[in-house]
Amino acid sequence: MPSAPSTPAAAEPRSGTQSVQRAVFLLREIASRGPMGWGLRDLARHCALDPGTVHRLLKCLVDERLVAQRASDRRYVIGPLNFELGLGVPNRLDLMETVPGVLRRLARAVPKASTVCFLRGEDDCICLARAGQVHYTGATTLTRVGQRVALLALAGGIAIIAALPAQQAAPVLERNRRRIAAFGTAHLARVDEILRATRRDGYAVSEGTLWHGVNSVSLVFGPRGAPLGAVSVSSAADHHSAAALRDALPALREAVDALTERAG
Repeated sequence: MPSAPSTPAAAEPRSGTQSVQRAVFLLREIASRGPMGWGLRDLARHCALDPGTVHRLLKCLVDERLVAQRASDRRYVIGPLNFELGLGVPNRLDLMETVPGVLRRLARAVPKASTVCFLRGEDDCICLARAGQVHYTGATTLTRVGQRVALLALAGGIAIIAALPAQQAAPVLERNRRRIAAFGTAHLARVDEILRATRRDGYAVSEGTLWHGVNSVSLVFGPRGAPLGAVSVSSAADHHSAAALRDALPALREAVDALTERAG
């Protein structure tokens, strides 16, 4: 499910701070596009920024290897320095090593289903890894590894918001609602219903609500009140009903417990 970009933070009096904020905003949007990348003018239009400003920021980001410009089509993609810096984040390498095995075990427990691990990236879910079988979508709509998606667009993201303390959740929820507003008030009402049920039950269930014909169940992992991410089990409705996916909750809880322990 696509979503509108989050807007850059409000401009600060100091131009240097504003430039940093805009550069980070561009990095997020470039990362969200994956290997497709962005042309300069399309990126500027998408981010509602002046093309000249975007060009200056991109030149600096390319020089620092945070962004790369592909020679074949001159499109901008995420640069290698991001990966290199990520290797230094405490506990994340342990988590990365653990996730594939955890997802494979979960997939074996729920045949004909897809298992996915998402990390929270502020207002987004970032697809970290996936396993199992995907029978419910085409390659063009499959959430790919590395893709950033608005939290409210996925059951895993809704589980993350529901696990946040109310004061922290409120601004995240407001920004996410603006990003998916184009899907209409009826869709927003259904998302709100899932969110209320998730806060009540402790896990998120989407019965064909977020993706037509796809049922999902999700649990968060990480410290209580500070979720690091979520694990989801999804299936075509004709393979697993929502009730059947609820039967997978013990295996799902085992998976998120393993990730919570590994993440420290």
